Amino acid sequence: MNRIATLLLMLQLPLIAAAQEWELGLQGGASGYMGDINPENPLAFNEWAAGASVKYNLDDTWGIRGNFAYANTYGHDTHSRVQQRRNRNLGFFGPIMEAAVLVDFNFFKWLPQRGRIVYTPYIFAGIGVVAFDPKWYLTAADGSRETVSLREMRTEYHVTDNPDMYEQFTYSIPFGAGFKYNLRGPWSVGIELAYRLTLTDYLDDVSGNYPDVSPTSPIVPFLPAGRSVSDWEYLSYRGSPNAVPYTQRGDGRPYDSFMTVGITLSYTIFKGGCPEWQ
Repeated sequence: MNRIATLLLMLQLPLIAAAQEWELGLQGGASGYMGDINPENPLAFNEWAAGASVKYNLDDTWGIRGNFAYANTYGHDTHSRVQQRRNRNLGFFGPIMEAAVLVDFNFFKWLPQRGRIVYTPYIFAGIGVVAFDPKWYLTAADGSRETVSLREMRTEYHVTDNPDMYEQFTYSIPFGAGFKYNLRGPWSVGIELAYRLTLTDYLDDVSGNYPDVSPTSPIVPFLPAGRSVSDWEYLSYRGSPNAVPYTQRGDGRPYDSFMTVGITLSYTIFKGGCPEWQ
């Protein structure tokens, strides 16, 4: 019986060495956005981002991660090299929040505190849900500025073609790559770059056509309390000399995206303690 027990234990050693583990992670860094206001620069990181994750390592190569990302975003036509977009003068800012499920793949066997390789590059992809609410400012008579939800102002309102506010939630397809290094024991650091393609064209509140703001008979949506027609006209047109009712306001592309890059810090919780199998 002792020999049989010893044999079974020896057969289980490889499984113990690759014991499934949990990883808790934090991330901090920069964020950016791509869409109608920034259609060409995937490296336009101009705001800050933070995130947290809980990962379940299936083995030393594959893992499933629950990830939360908070990305402040900003864009304005004045930063464009294209004169036509500078004349358009549109802009937005506001946070984008994403909850996602990701699948991670490590290129090297990832065995913190147990393996001979203490670092690995990795890639990931998944699906998520995004909440967003682009904003801009209105200036009061006394010169003070007030933050306004552009979604509630319906800046591309059309009585038949676009009568409702766009949804505040949408799906996303996150993907990216990273590199992590085991410092000592359960602690690891790294860097991660992630892009999120969203299934909306309104992260920046710009998508379709200008509304009808003709001075004689503007077709006005139902506005939030305390907002005037002149507020709506300003947020829709921003004083652009080239803006004409019913002409194109966006760039015609169907989806916006946002991205984050940052430093990661993770802590591995070992199953059944901290074994040292090699």
